[in-house]
Amino acid sequence: MLELEGVNAFYDQSHILHDIGFSMEEGGRVAILGRNGAGKTTLLKSIMNAGPRVQGGIRFKSRALANASPDERARLGLAFVPEDRRVFGHLTSYENLKIAQYGASPEREKVPIDDLIGRFPMLVPLRNRPGSQMSGGQQQMLAVARGIAARPHIMLLDEPTEGLAPVIVAELAHEVAACCRDYGIGLLLAEQSIWFSRQCTERVLVIDTGRIVFSGSWQDFDENAERVQRHLAI
Repeated sequence: MLELEGVNAFYDQSHILHDIGFSMEEGGRVAILGRNGAGKTTLLKSIMNAGPRVQGGIRFKSRALANASPDERARLGLAFVPEDRRVFGHLTSYENLKIAQYGASPEREKVPIDDLIGRFPMLVPLRNRPGSQMSGGQQQMLAVARGIAARPHIMLLDEPTEGLAPVIVAELAHEVAACCRDYGIGLLLAEQSIWFSRQCTERVLVIDTGRIVFSGSWQDFDENAERVQRHLAI
């Protein structure tokens, strides 16, 4: 479904990612763990062609993405939920979700908006509220729901728990896992929260200074806890 081989990424002359390689099967859910500055966000943006200069191979559904623009990648079935949410403040929740559906892959049925709002209890009373009048937690729920609206093959979710209260983090973990399962959406999650990542994913990659230093199941992660933790400790 998604394959990276020898991927290097640069901002101007700064070399951020070094020979990144991994693959995801359809419906797979993978966490990318790492400290601030490790390269997690750059990896997601590299897959979407959303900023860094990228060298190496990125293939999605057996198609090389080297010359594909971000909107082409979205229509192929990749959805990016950025760390800063990018909610349209002048549009309501419903309108934010409706716009997201225009990026749907032709072969995938969109998620009905009323069904999607119903999956996120926090959004139910906010259906007609502008994004600019929502709290950070409400905006984060809306941003994730917007990523799901087009029923992508894979959702790239960047640091969704940052700055959120624990009760909202728990609710978000439940809804992300349930929506990915019920709508057949793969997940590539960049996070620092090990707890949240465990709730949403099956496999884990650890990235440190732009290099993958661990890859395996959560059981493998636990069995190598001492080795892995030195790449995550602040």
